Amino acid sequence: MDKAVIDVIREKEQLPDSMSDSEIAREYKGTYTAARAAISLEHKPLDQVLADAMAKVLPFMRKRK
Repeated sequence: MDKAVIDVIREKEQLPDSMSDSEIAREYKGTYTAARAAISLEHKPLDQVLADAMAKVLPFMRKRK
């Protein structure tokens, strides 16, 4: 299991830092939680995709921070 996926699982499940990466990988391997964590690394939320597309089409409508 990738380190990035383990980090996402640790954050989402609020696991203690004392739990090693290998323990997390062993416990969560092949689970729905691991699949969701892996997918969340690759995909942007839909509202972010729409905002990026609108910013390209209509640059004057960007939100100012």
